[in-house]
Amino acid sequence: MTPSKRVMQPALVLALLFVSGGSEIAEAASRFSVGPYASVSSTKEIKPGEESSEESVTQRTTYGLRVGIGLMRFLSLDVKVGVNEVDQTKKSVALRDEFDEINFEEDANVDTNDPDAEYRYQESQKLGVAKFVFRPRLFRMVWLNLGAGVRARKRDLTITEKPNGTKETIDDPIKFHAVAAAGVGFRLLGSFTGSIDYDFYFIKFPETEPHEQEVTVSFGVEI
Repeated sequence: MTPSKRVMQPALVLALLFVSGGSEIAEAASRFSVGPYASVSSTKEIKPGEESSEESVTQRTTYGLRVGIGLMRFLSLDVKVGVNEVDQTKKSVALRDEFDEINFEEDANVDTNDPDAEYRYQESQKLGVAKFVFRPRLFRMVWLNLGAGVRARKRDLTITEKPNGTKETIDDPIKFHAVAAAGVGFRLLGSFTGSIDYDFYFIKFPETEPHEQEVTVSFGVEI
């Protein structure tokens, strides 16, 4: 074999790898999806439509927008943003923060010595989640979603004492939580897709307690 052929063969192999890898990356990069989502979350077992027997635990319904960006053939970056709101009346003994982040007695002057005292509890959450998601195919139109990432959460709370109407506001700073996720995605028709996912949020990573669970249903259009 001549020296020129010995040089050309490895060069051809590298060129083929580059072309095949580049086409895969280009194919992945062309996959961009966007669509709405809705989720139900709780720090206890999720039972949609049923409130927990523990008054301090609240189910939250979040609505928002999800964007998926293809990185490689089976890997994507998923980003979603959403908001949820809670407006309830609770007795002072039930005003305990389920995330173990706020002391209402100190931060909102809640009188825990009066078990009959009632308060209006209003909370708004703004959420942003970014996850790397691995999507191996199960069937032609169905695939798994296995992901991990981080969530940013901003809480704004207002506690109003009844009946005198005294208000206390709590501007909770942005907090970040690790998230692990699993789910199933499916193609509905053409470029329309759907997904059902379960997310587990570590409130005090790496500890598993307290934690938050979320079940999400989302739909998207691939561009």
